[in-house]
Amino acid sequence: MAGKKEGKLMKNLPTLIILIISGALVYALPYFRSYYYDTFIKYFDLTNTQMGALGSAYGGFAIIAYFLGGFCADRWPARKLLTLSLIVTGGLGFILLLYPPYPVVFLIHAVWGITSILTFWNALVKALRSLGTSDEQGRVFGLFEGGRGITNMVQSALILALFGYLSVKISDKAALSSVIATYSVINVLLGIMVFTMYKEPEFKRETKAIIDVKALKKVLSLPTTWLQCLIIFCSYAMCCSYFYITPYATEVFGATAVIGAAVGYFSQYCRPIGCFVSGFAADRIGSSKVCAIAYIIMIVGIAGVIFTPGQPSLIWMLLIFIAAIYASMYACQSMHFAIMEEGEYPHEITGTATAIITPIGYSVELFAPMVAGLCLDHWAGAQGYKVFFGILLAVSVVGLIATFAWMKLTKVKRMEILASKKAA
Repeated sequence: MAGKKEGKLMKNLPTLIILIISGALVYALPYFRSYYYDTFIKYFDLTNTQMGALGSAYGGFAIIAYFLGGFCADRWPARKLLTLSLIVTGGLGFILLLYPPYPVVFLIHAVWGITSILTFWNALVKALRSLGTSDEQGRVFGLFEGGRGITNMVQSALILALFGYLSVKISDKAALSSVIATYSVINVLLGIMVFTMYKEPEFKRETKAIIDVKALKKVLSLPTTWLQCLIIFCSYAMCCSYFYITPYATEVFGATAVIGAAVGYFSQYCRPIGCFVSGFAADRIGSSKVCAIAYIIMIVGIAGVIFTPGQPSLIWMLLIFIAAIYASMYACQSMHFAIMEEGEYPHEITGTATAIITPIGYSVELFAPMVAGLCLDHWAGAQGYKVFFGILLAVSVVGLIATFAWMKLTKVKRMEILASKKAA
């Protein structure tokens, strides 16, 4: 029996790889316009305002979808939801190849907010949980987040090379079309692969209603639900604010624009390290304990950035603290849903739990840019950045306290999981 338990993740490794690639590429179509901004605007004949509205259409529907998607994940099988999401997302990309008028492009982005979130994200979390045993959850989500980082690094480099080659050999429009077509085909193929490869556990549904009120009441009554919301909120605040380190390095430390850009890209090289190390460590010492350690490293890193004197000769020290922030924030992110096993959420109500936890936890993305802007406008130069980083430091301390509270609350279950691991 122990051998079978221990081998569950290894047995499901090919499926995990497909879900990792799907979890990265399903967002390529909704976001690629940002990387090819000028070309996209030119050939779709858009204004900057209309371009911004596309992001608002996607983001607005995504926020609602995070909530409703959880109930969908408990109402319908994850295998069907993931397949539908990937194929429809890719299919909408093919419509873009016709270069339709703005209202159609706007509608496509709004629908992408549904297909990449409502019918996808919560179902994906549920599917990932099913790939490993209770003592393999750290590895599952660590490999997932780290794998997404590697996938994005590789695919963005290859797509950019394709775009650059075709723009020189043929035209910018042909290059843009090739990007759209490639992402669309990949999404459809991934949908087919998920349908054929993912072997879903026996699907259980307690009610025919879209919202399982009984499960919802259970989730809302658990103190771990609100602690998990806080843990995600506090760590994701850094995840969606780290790019302010780039202008801080150029304005305060006198770094060149090239070095500043390298500082931003450096985050993606730290991501796999933070995710993989935290994932395997979590299955040895516990997901929440790894999360606490990551928070401590993050706090040290942010404090280091704040208190390192802004001198060009000390930029090497700044880079050390930045590396600590990058690795730790992604380590925390990989534990966002790995800790659910410690919270004793039954697999069949994973969707309902994430319907509450995800939108609240990720809502920090609505506030962080606004707070950053206010700080930078109110305090000139380095002071504005330091005030904002000070806020992030305080938020991280709150996250660490929430993690300690989680560990105390889930002590019995954590001991059971570790005992099970030792027995195996």
